[in-house]
Amino acid sequence: MPGRPAPTTRAARPPQGLSRRRYRSPALLPGAAPDLPPTAKRLLEAAHRLLVRSGYNSLTVEAISQEAGENKALIRYYFGSKNGLLVALTDSLIMDTLSRARQRLAESSDTKDRVSVVTDAAATILSDEASYRLLFDLLPRLLENPRMARQLADLYRGYRDINAQALWGDRNLEPPPLVRQLAAMTVALTDGLAVQVLAEPGSIDVAGVLRTWRTFLETALGAVTAS
Repeated sequence: MPGRPAPTTRAARPPQGLSRRRYRSPALLPGAAPDLPPTAKRLLEAAHRLLVRSGYNSLTVEAISQEAGENKALIRYYFGSKNGLLVALTDSLIMDTLSRARQRLAESSDTKDRVSVVTDAAATILSDEASYRLLFDLLPRLLENPRMARQLADLYRGYRDINAQALWGDRNLEPPPLVRQLAAMTVALTDGLAVQVLAEPGSIDVAGVLRTWRTFLETALGAVTAS
């Protein structure tokens, strides 16, 4: 039975107006994928489709470029390497949620509102079991490679920073250590709940846990701002 025709591969020319040096990609910034050029987005989307369809081992440079209909040299141009693309792919699994959270934060005026944005984002992420399954397919492979592990560490540092800034608001001072610790705990809580939900669906009252965490955050932040 004939397979589907292979996409036409585009020539590996940098986009008009850019030099032949590697594109300075924002892909490692949490939630940055919406700001990528169209070609870079096509490469990310192609990698996502392959991961869903055939798993991690299908993510070769050749397969990704063919799926995207782009020359494989453009993976290096936009992401530095396949490793960079895979880290960007990890981030892209929650990019829509992060984008919406940023929009809500711009309209949040007090601690209670900001805490709600953070915990609502966690709830949305946890509701997407399919993306978490893909994440847990990627994570062990990323951690096996020292360079990808460092990039993953940078990405998670970014997630902690986003939560810290969200909880602390637009104050001129940097978030104090306690706020950064609360941000780290929020990231850990979200990933930890995901493991339990995937391992035993229905065993955890996610909404109840997040309500408890919201109350804890409001109390802790109230103590910080009052001191």
